[in-house]
Amino acid sequence: MKYKKIIALMLTAAMVLIMAACSSESNETTAAAAGGETTAAAASEDSGNEIVSEGKAAAKTPSSNLKFKAGGKDIQINMDTSEFLDALGDPDSYFEAESCAFQGLDKVYTFKDFVIRTYPDGDIDRVSAIELRDDIVTTAEGAYIGMTEDDIKSLYGSFTIEGDASTALTVKDGDTKLSFIFEDGSINSITYTAAE
Repeated sequence: MKYKKIIALMLTAAMVLIMAACSSESNETTAAAAGGETTAAAASEDSGNEIVSEGKAAAKTPSSNLKFKAGGKDIQINMDTSEFLDALGDPDSYFEAESCAFQGLDKVYTFKDFVIRTYPDGDIDRVSAIELRDDIVTTAEGAYIGMTEDDIKSLYGSFTIEGDASTALTVKDGDTKLSFIFEDGSINSITYTAAE
């Protein structure tokens, strides 16, 4: 278990460094002919959103049966964070950095057993990733760190499953991809992200 926590901390640290390296300068902007407004040309592959006029992302509504439950709330990819953040209480740590793909701040909320990453969508923040960090928390279907490939296939048999336990299994539904990374035949990482 200690090894898994070290890997999770290293992955989190790497993501923080990547986010810090991004700047708003990586977005290409063009002045609108009449009003001088800007539009971003970059789009985030991970979030599935496109930047549209006036620097705002197209409105997204979560469209998946793959959910994470915490604080008595269902949490989904592309969900407005105002719908659940208060119910989770204060995170153990918080980080924000200028978004590489959107106008605004990407944010990372680190709780004891899971991490929620967000992206800006106009005046609101939406969920871009959920990472489970410990075997104490589970997906809504009951998957947790330490399970086997057969366990995942029995839990997610009605979903599209790709890959194998030699490296990773991916479950897809709607706008969400649930990734299970394996080590020595058992899950050591569970992450929700946007489906491509």
